[in-house]
Amino acid sequence: MHRIIDNNKLEEKENRLLIYVMITVLIVCTISITDIFLSGEGDKTYLQSTIRFIRTFNCVTSILAFGSCIIAYNRLKKDSVFFISLIYLSLSIDILLGYINYLSFYAVKLSISNYTVICTSILRVFILILSIRENNKISKVIIDNKELSIIILVAYSVLFGLLEINFGSKISFYNSSEFFVLYNIFLMIIYGYVGIKLFRIGLKSKEYLFIVLSASIFLFSIKAIYGIYSMNCKGVLSFYINLTAVSITFISFFIVITGSFVELYIYICKTKVLNRNLSTFYDLAENSNHSCMFISDENYNLLYANKKIKENYNIIDNDNLKELEEILKNKLDFIGNKNEIMDSLQVNGFWSGIIKNDKENRYLDCYVHLIISDEEYKQIVVSYSDVSQEINTQFELEKLKVYDKEKNEFIANLAHELKTPLNIFSSAIQLLERGLHKNDLDFKSMYIKYEKHLKTNCKRMLRLINNIMDISQIEEGLLKPNFGIYNIVSIVEDVTLSVSNFALLKKIYIQFDTNVEESIIECDPTMIERVILNLLSNAIKFSNENNNIYVNVIENNEWIEIVIRDEGIGIEEKNLEHIFKRFVQCDKSFTRANEGSGIGLSIVKSIVEAHDGNISVESKLNKGSKFIIKLPNKNLKSQVYDYYNISNNNIELELSDIYEIV
Repeated sequence: MHRIIDNNKLEEKENRLLIYVMITVLIVCTISITDIFLSGEGDKTYLQSTIRFIRTFNCVTSILAFGSCIIAYNRLKKDSVFFISLIYLSLSIDILLGYINYLSFYAVKLSISNYTVICTSILRVFILILSIRENNKISKVIIDNKELSIIILVAYSVLFGLLEINFGSKISFYNSSEFFVLYNIFLMIIYGYVGIKLFRIGLKSKEYLFIVLSASIFLFSIKAIYGIYSMNCKGVLSFYINLTAVSITFISFFIVITGSFVELYIYICKTKVLNRNLSTFYDLAENSNHSCMFISDENYNLLYANKKIKENYNIIDNDNLKELEEILKNKLDFIGNKNEIMDSLQVNGFWSGIIKNDKENRYLDCYVHLIISDEEYKQIVVSYSDVSQEINTQFELEKLKVYDKEKNEFIANLAHELKTPLNIFSSAIQLLERGLHKNDLDFKSMYIKYEKHLKTNCKRMLRLINNIMDISQIEEGLLKPNFGIYNIVSIVEDVTLSVSNFALLKKIYIQFDTNVEESIIECDPTMIERVILNLLSNAIKFSNENNNIYVNVIENNEWIEIVIRDEGIGIEEKNLEHIFKRFVQCDKSFTRANEGSGIGLSIVKSIVEAHDGNISVESKLNKGSKFIIKLPNKNLKSQVYDYYNISNNNIELELSDIYEIV
């Protein structure tokens, strides 16, 4: 899980924090050691020793307060915290150089020159105002150049502090009591306002540290009030007054240090709870038996992958994700809706749906989510599960439903087809039974009258039963061609000429043409005859009077093409893909204009494919249809071929459902 976090950024933060801690410790140790060596032995008065101790202790606490704020800033990334840390840094420099409070211990009366340094005090006020008004150009420049800002602050405090200490006392109004009071009123207002503002920010953001900082800043406002009160007491200073003023500063630092530790403790407690919850979610993701999950950056560099996805791709080394990263990047090329997913991530922040991998014919139920951190660092979380089996099963069920529906329609159609000749048989039998009671002449004429209808419907029933038997054989894979070597041109021409006489009874004209006189191929002539008869039967059935039907045989190096084109009613475009399907007829109603079970073209397709050929159709509604049969041209011209005689019985059988001409 550690790979989710950018290791380089984490190490950079840890190293920076370690540097801050080391610098703070080094400064504190330097101050303490310097104080030991500079304190001297026995040549210091009681007051001097006390002031040195207080100043050293106050300096250490101010540096610790600055360090506490820096550590808190690195965690919270709140610019206000960094600005306030600069205030404590400025105070620590003033304390270290003795600019604040300590000269007043040696003075009789209170004044600006022995109380504080105006130039650094004004700088702190300016930084305080920036802390509550973050969104401005100056704040942005300081935050973008934090290290440089610290250096400039230190240099400014040292340089201008020394200048003011040495030359400030020469300015007349500088040491006046009126200026002292006015300036402290100014500080009281600024510190008080900023303290209240920080308190409100803390309540609004629910950050305990801001409340601690507001208390610390507010104490400086109290210190300003105490300074005004001291001046109203005629500015006469006592050791107690000086010590109280210094103590307020010390308490302000101590509040920040203590508050930071308390805030850190709260943060640690929250982190423990968060880690427990994170551990729970990590276990759910890592040990999931249902979903594959991985996390990448916006450049698709893999940061994390759970156990299941590694097992799927046989990744043994858990720490080395480069191999898995390359696999996943390659698979992106086979996702057809990749652009749709990325657009949805940018707009909505997430995407969910089914992804199809065309290369592997797999379906993935996928959820993609975009995570943006506080530093605008983007990560993409992908969770998916393979639902190929479920979807394929669903597809199969849908196919079975369609097949079952088509079969039911076929059975209903078949019942209608069988009922029509049976009704004719039943009626003819009833009429013939009546003729039994009359003389032979009457019976004979009655039989002759109904003989044609009886024979036609017997052929219709026989044709239908043959088709049903052929369908059963095709489904079981038992329909095999009986190949021989024949002249395909002759077979097609003979069938066409035999049918043309029947077509003329409906005033439909059939024309035959070919680009070769003979083409010798390997085929089953009975099956070829049946294919041509079926297509011509359909062409006649769906053509009107005075229409033409064209039959062409075209030979080329690869194929023998048999083209049958009519000028009939045509086929709707939406039905073109269904006409070769088993049990399907474009017009399924019982009141349709032409009879038929809807299995003839499926048998034709099976026969053509059994010859390693293919059949296609082109059609426009009310303009006619064109069926194109392609049979492999195996170039057997040098071989002796057999002759095939067309069966009139087969022709009458195939045309039996066209009542007008049979």
